[in-house]
Amino acid sequence: MDKTKCKVMTNKIIVSGIVQGVGFRPLTFRVAKKNNIKGTVQNIGGMVEIIAQSSDEDFENFLYDLQHAECEGCEIINIEITDITSETTESFDQFKIIESTSNEVVSIIPPDLATCDTCLEELYKKDNRRYQNPFISCMSCGPRYTIMEVLPYDRDNTTMEDFPMCGECNAEYISPESRRFHAQTISCYDCGPYLIFKEYDRDRKNVKRDKLYRKKAVQCDPHKVNIYKNKIRFQRAVEVLKNGGILAVKGIGGYHFVCSPFMEHTVQNLRKLKGREEKPFAVMFESVEAIREYCDVSVPEKKLLESKARPIVLLYSHNEKMAPSTYKGSIYCGAFLPYTPLQTMLLRECGPLIMTSGNISDQPIIREDREMLSLRSPLLDGVLYNKRRIIRSVDDSVAKIVDGKAQLVRRSRGYVPYPVFLQESRNNLKIFAAGGDLKASFCLYNRGSAVVSQYFGDLEERSILEEYKKSVDDLSKLLKMEPDMAVCDLHPNYFSTRFTESLNKPILYVQHHHAHIASVMAEHNLKGKVIGIAFDGTGYGTDGNIWGSEFLICQGAEFQRAAHLKYAPMLGGDQSMKDAKKTADCFLVEAGLEQYIHDDRSDLIQAALRNHINTVLTSSMGRLFDAVSSILGILDENHYEGECAAYLEKEALLAEKSKIFPEPMSFKILRKDDMIEIDPAPVLEVLCRFREETDHTGASFLSRRQSLALGFHYALAEAIRNVCRLLREQHQVSTVAFSGGVFQNSVLTNRLIKQLRQDGFMVYYNIAVPPNDGSISLGQTYVGIMKAEQNESLNM
Repeated sequence: MDKTKCKVMTNKIIVSGIVQGVGFRPLTFRVAKKNNIKGTVQNIGGMVEIIAQSSDEDFENFLYDLQHAECEGCEIINIEITDITSETTESFDQFKIIESTSNEVVSIIPPDLATCDTCLEELYKKDNRRYQNPFISCMSCGPRYTIMEVLPYDRDNTTMEDFPMCGECNAEYISPESRRFHAQTISCYDCGPYLIFKEYDRDRKNVKRDKLYRKKAVQCDPHKVNIYKNKIRFQRAVEVLKNGGILAVKGIGGYHFVCSPFMEHTVQNLRKLKGREEKPFAVMFESVEAIREYCDVSVPEKKLLESKARPIVLLYSHNEKMAPSTYKGSIYCGAFLPYTPLQTMLLRECGPLIMTSGNISDQPIIREDREMLSLRSPLLDGVLYNKRRIIRSVDDSVAKIVDGKAQLVRRSRGYVPYPVFLQESRNNLKIFAAGGDLKASFCLYNRGSAVVSQYFGDLEERSILEEYKKSVDDLSKLLKMEPDMAVCDLHPNYFSTRFTESLNKPILYVQHHHAHIASVMAEHNLKGKVIGIAFDGTGYGTDGNIWGSEFLICQGAEFQRAAHLKYAPMLGGDQSMKDAKKTADCFLVEAGLEQYIHDDRSDLIQAALRNHINTVLTSSMGRLFDAVSSILGILDENHYEGECAAYLEKEALLAEKSKIFPEPMSFKILRKDDMIEIDPAPVLEVLCRFREETDHTGASFLSRRQSLALGFHYALAEAIRNVCRLLREQHQVSTVAFSGGVFQNSVLTNRLIKQLRQDGFMVYYNIAVPPNDGSISLGQTYVGIMKAEQNESLNM
């Protein structure tokens, strides 16, 4: 007999990854019992520590089962094993879960998890004691990040500590056989939380309805009273929604404003309530089958919709049933599935519902009950909420399918604070990266883990800037991290830059478009030289001009600008980006096409440009999209960021869907010293001639305009391809990475990927973070790591 198989060994195992808040300790308990393991399991900081006492053979079986067992939401990143047999005198007689301890090393904080299928089944089982309980959850689902005050993830470290467990819930909590064994969000009708409904009349006075059921409930036991109260409050909320009302409904990361998407007057009232005139609203559906009534859903899109994160997914809409104000003419529907039990219940009763962020436009999403209850508006008919506190605001994530893969457009609930894994810095450097000012998010890096924060919005808004600052402090404390250095944008007037400079840390300034490309290099661990293509609206360039269509040769922490859209003078700089008609005039003057300008301000604009009054030079591709949208008569003004470009993309996509041939046109590629320039003049002339020669009515006009919109997209993709060919020849590099808000355009992106691959290029783009400015902080982090490595090598 092999004596080593019988010898009792004691091993300490440290497991890192998503191992807290996902039922990993109960899983470990069951696997340990199966394999005759004695010892303990506990949370330490953000990791899990296992002490396993057993024979060597049982231990090997235990490890195998632990790594291969199904645990929804769990992800093991690393396992460290230490033989402590010689150091251990204790002999264990059983395996048990013991009290958690803190630790200075934090692993991965779990994101909020959508309601699991088993809980949804229980939600509608009449004999289940949680039947129609809007807070049902288990160890595999429910809020995590948004209710966690400190690590480790235990009930008394979350806002669930406000709701003491009843006897039955406690019995489930301590039973290894239960699905709710050590489920920190366990609750029921006796524990709470409970639904509360504040209904308003049109004078904003609360409608008292408790008396309607108090007499009926007074003779019942407390359990039945709680069930009855929840039922009555829920039913009344449903009535308000069905009758065209607007409610504020408390969710996981904050409030939603909720109403029917089918009633035009109601949706218009919602726009007035939010102060949001033009942006499309997201719509929540009960199932993928329900979504298919209104949108095309591919296999990858279905998978993304049903993923644990439950993001809003941008889908091509064929809907004509919903109120026109719901989508505001967008070709995309932002569709998503419910991720809380309450949402599931509302959708089952009401059908599809608009679920938009509970905030006034350009302000942070509201998470505090007091703030929502104090909102003064005759357009809000009530507030459906509960007293479970939300620690941090997290908006819904937005995603789409590009090249058959999921790509994030807004990274928040369900993804944050899950990290992007980068290489570990040799000197254990800890980094804070501030990101940019638009679509702001920051990044905290430690030991190869880059935690990109939730989306905040525009830091120009004071309230959003304050929320951003508080969140930097909050997440730093949660991760137990004090940065050694800070990285920020090169723009001296960015609010994020000024905040970084107030931290009294060593600072590295990174050019905006370099950060875009570095974010792709970080995600895909790209080594060596890369042709980086960064297209967006604005970014402060190293020459003092406004960049926005940059071809960069990137390697490590360095970049070289190699090509860009030809500079054009713009009036008013960043502040005039809303006026697409004026932007078009500026491009036409630069192209020598003044005869095509039709603007009452033409003389004034041309005089200002000739005399360089309040002008800036820009290579912005975003502004070129605005100009083309205006020239084609699609849209003359951006009511929100990227609106003109979105409607230009719509016309191109309709052409593709209708198999309309793209109008031939091409950009001119110029060599100027060591720089390559893309001249849009030939394309602009084709578009202007169309406007002059075509009757602006009828189906033939619309068809021709779609053909031209598609032709512009294809011509731009071809120009990019030609520049990449030149750069490959010049720099001997065939790897292309592209990023920037312009590449949220699916027509351009899909065409470009196809063209470059046909030419033998290896193509990379953002997946884990958005291509827009939500990727900037990750790119800054990567450059910070590379720069530190470079400096260390030079000092060796």
